[in-house]
Amino acid sequence: MKRIPFPHNDRNFIIEYHKTREGPSGFMCYYKNAATYRVDPLEAWRTLGIAKFTDTGKALKQWCLDMVDQHDNTVIEEEPNDNTKMVV
Repeated sequence: MKRIPFPHNDRNFIIEYHKTREGPSGFMCYYKNAATYRVDPLEAWRTLGIAKFTDTGKALKQWCLDMVDQHDNTVIEEEPNDNTKMVV
């Protein structure tokens, strides 16, 4: 799993995009002492409630949409032999 943090995160507000190899990719949202996992980018944006109309909220909406556009069709590349040892 690859985690991509939102650039404007702070101590009380954290959003991360989780790119997974299996299962749905989505957003882990920590806000107001609660954690939620949202698959839809607009649902992640709506986590802010009334604060979604601030400058940070507008930046979050654009960032969420960009993350889905950039990473929706890409596959996490790993070498198949990274975790193996050759026995001689």
